[in-house]
Amino acid sequence: MKVKKFYFLNKDKQWQGPYWFPRILLFALNGTIEPATYVWNDKLATDIGSHPENSIYARLKASEYRSLPMWVFGYNLKILITNATKRMKTTFQKKDDWETIAAKPIEISSILEEASKVYLVPSITAIHDFAAPGEYAIKLIYIDTEQTVKLSEYPIALSSDNEPGIKFEITMVEPPEVGGVQHKESYGLHRSLGIFGKNENIAVVKNSVFDFSTRFPYKPQILKGRFRQASLVSANDYKNRYNRLVLKIADDKITSPQSILDFTGMQLYDHEKFNVHGSLMGLSFKTGGSYTEVIIAGIHYHFYTVTGDILIIDGRGREDLEDFKLKAEIIKIAFAVISGKYYGGTCNYVTSEDTDFRQIDGLWYEMQKESILSERQLINLPIFRRAFEGKDDENTEKQKAFDGPVDPTIFSGLCEALYNDETLLHAANLVISAMGNNDPLQQGALYSVALETLTATLGEAKSAELKPITNKPISRAFVAELKAVLATYEGRIPAESLDILRKNIEGINRPTNRDKLVKTFEIYGIMLSNEDKETIDKRNDYLHGRNPLDMEHIFELTQISLRLHTLIVALLLKSIGYSGHIVNLDIHLYLTNEEKMVEMIKEGQETAAGLINQIEQAKEERDEAKFNAAKAELGRHIENNKIGNLIRII
Repeated sequence: MKVKKFYFLNKDKQWQGPYWFPRILLFALNGTIEPATYVWNDKLATDIGSHPENSIYARLKASEYRSLPMWVFGYNLKILITNATKRMKTTFQKKDDWETIAAKPIEISSILEEASKVYLVPSITAIHDFAAPGEYAIKLIYIDTEQTVKLSEYPIALSSDNEPGIKFEITMVEPPEVGGVQHKESYGLHRSLGIFGKNENIAVVKNSVFDFSTRFPYKPQILKGRFRQASLVSANDYKNRYNRLVLKIADDKITSPQSILDFTGMQLYDHEKFNVHGSLMGLSFKTGGSYTEVIIAGIHYHFYTVTGDILIIDGRGREDLEDFKLKAEIIKIAFAVISGKYYGGTCNYVTSEDTDFRQIDGLWYEMQKESILSERQLINLPIFRRAFEGKDDENTEKQKAFDGPVDPTIFSGLCEALYNDETLLHAANLVISAMGNNDPLQQGALYSVALETLTATLGEAKSAELKPITNKPISRAFVAELKAVLATYEGRIPAESLDILRKNIEGINRPTNRDKLVKTFEIYGIMLSNEDKETIDKRNDYLHGRNPLDMEHIFELTQISLRLHTLIVALLLKSIGYSGHIVNLDIHLYLTNEEKMVEMIKEGQETAAGLINQIEQAKEERDEAKFNAAKAELGRHIENNKIGNLIRII
C-alpha cells in the first residue's frame, strides 16, 4: 500500500518533505507547522503531480486540513468523522461500467496533434504562493510628535483570503510616538513601501493601503489593512520580459473571447483539467483549448480563457510590463465594447525570461477597476441565427453570408485604433461606464458625450467630405461672392457687425453639429433610419442637462440609451473595417420585457386588423385605389415590425 507523502511550506517559502503523517503531526505539536502553514500531500487531489510545485489548487492551510487530529487545531470531531466517512465511501465505492467509460476523457487526436504546448502551472502556483505566510519585515518612515523623521523596522505578516487585496498585520511591540494614530499616514503607510524576507523582497507602490485599522494605546500595537498592489522585487525591474495576465473572472454567465472572435489556433495545457471538457452526453473530451491572436504595435498576444473562469493574455514578444499592462487593458476594453462585459478586478501579471513561461521571475499583483457586466452584447451569433431561423427569402440568404465570428484581424484593428488614438479610447471607456450605470438618464449623458467624441474624431479624418460644398473651387467662389455682396454694405453696417458677418461667411461651408454627426455615419457606410436620427437628436437634451423624457418613462429612456450604444459601437466598428451583423439593443429589450412585448404585439395586431378590414371593404366596393393604398400600408406595417429590425447589417 502506497503511503501518503506530506510537504509543508516553511517560513522561508521552501517546501519541506516528503514526510510521513506522524512527522507532520509532530511538527504541528511543536509549533513548526502553524494553523496558517500550507500543507500538501500527493493524494490530496487526483489531478496533481508528484510535488507541490506542480500543483495548482491542492494546497490547504493546516487549520483547514481535515486529516489532522481535532485536538491540534480545535476542529469539530463530528465534521471530521463525517468527511472521513464520505472519503472512504468514495474511495471504496465500485464504479459500474458506464461510470468507468465516462470517467476517461476521449482524446481528439486530430486537434491535439496540431495544438501548441502552453505552461500555466508555474504561473498559477506562483500567484497562489505569493502571499503565503513567511517571516518578513517592513521599514516605515514617519514623523514623530517632535516633528522628527524616523525610520523604524517592524515584523509584518502577509496572507490572502477571498477578499480583494493582500492582507497584512504589522506588529509594534513598542508603538511609535506619532499623532493621529488612527490614520495610515501617521505611520508612513501612504508612501512607497519595502517588505523584506530571507529569500524575496516585495515592493508596494504609494497609496496602496486600504481598509486600515489599529487600536491605541495597546501593546503590542497592531496595524491591519490590505495592499491594492504588491510586486516581487526583480533584478530586471520588469523590463524587456515576456508578460502574462491571469485574471479570475467572477461572472456566472461568462462570455469567452472565442464565443465572439474566431480562434487562431489550439493549445494543450500542462494541467489536465484545463484540457478536458464535458458534454451533455455525460462523456468528456480532451481537446485542449483555443486562442485568438491579437496584434498591437507589431507584438502578438494570445487571448483566451481556461476552465471558463480564468482569462489569460499572453505576450508573445518581449516588452516592459508597463507597456504590456496598457495593451492588455486595451484588449479587455475592445472586447467589452462588443461583448457588453468588461472583465476587471484583481489582475496578476507574471513575467519570464522564456516565451513558454516555464520559469517565473516576476509577479505583479494589482487591484484594478471592478468588472462591469451587462447584457449589451452587440455581436451575438445565437441571436443573429435565431432571427433568421426558418426563413429562406433572398434578403435572408444575403444576411447569412455574415453568419460567423469576428475575424481576429478586425479585432486587432479595433485594439490598434484604441491604442493609437486616445480620443477613441476615451469614447470606448465612456461606453463601458455607461453600460455599468443603472440610471438611464446618466447612461444617456455618457453615451451622448461618447457620440460627440467619436464623431468629432472620425469626422475630422474625413472633414472635406462633411462640408455642404465638397468641391473646393466652387466653395471658394461661393464664399468670395458672398464677401463681395457684404462689401457693398460698408458704411451702412457698423464695422464690428461687418467683422462678425465676414467670419460667418468664411465658416459658411461648415456643417451644423447635427449634420456633422449624421453625415459621419453615412461617410463610413452606415445608413441611418429616421428613428436613428431622432435618437441622435435627443443626445442634445442630455448634453444640456435636459431630460428627453420624464423619469416615469424608464423603458423608453433605456431604449434611447441602448440605441445610442448601438450606433456608437456600430460606427467605431465600421471605422476599422468591420462588415457584419450587430444587434439593435433597443429592439432586443422587447424580448426581455414581457409586458412591453405583449403591448407591442397587441398594438401591431390591432393596426394589422384595421388595415385588413380596409382591404376587405375596398374589395366589396370594387375601389381599386383604396385597395392598393390599404395593401401598401399593410406591407409597410409588416416591414416596419420592430422585432423584424432586431438585426442590423453594417
